[in-house]
Amino acid sequence: MRPLSASLVILSLAGGLLTASLTAAQNDSLEAREIASLLFTSDSFDPVFSQAAKVGTSIMKVGLEGRLGRQLSEDEARRLEEIFTRAAKEVIPRSDFEAHYVDLLVQHFAPQELNDLAAFYRTPLGAKVLRFSSVMIAEGNAGVQRILKAHERDFHERFRAEFMREFPALRQELERQQRR
Repeated sequence: MRPLSASLVILSLAGGLLTASLTAAQNDSLEAREIASLLFTSDSFDPVFSQAAKVGTSIMKVGLEGRLGRQLSEDEARRLEEIFTRAAKEVIPRSDFEAHYVDLLVQHFAPQELNDLAAFYRTPLGAKVLRFSSVMIAEGNAGVQRILKAHERDFHERFRAEFMREFPALRQELERQQRR
């Protein structure tokens, strides 16, 4: 898979965001539409795209570095992420994400629950919860990155050992490739 294709797959999977089907829009409710709209007007859309861009560009970065035979500078990596984010925002309409969430809400909540949830989000506390969700995404992801980084070496060692044990034929093939 080419790096760009993989990045688009990652973007589509990040945060569980997939484009809604046309039939989903027919099964929505006013409350589900209101909730989905509130979710994406509470500054949560940008952090979702930002996180998706980090994941997507990491794949693109590996591909580019392989082609270039060198690592990208921090500035090049930052600019690559900015381009990815900008292009994704221009190409993928926010309304597709909202429609997807309408479908999810309708599937997982009863009509009365949607009514109650929409009423809650209209309250000052509900509005605060929505604003806080963007903080959770941004700061939560930053914290997860720090945690993962702290355990990166141990994970790589453990993963490598398990991979070698589980895939002896692939290990031999990789060793032959390295000798060439």
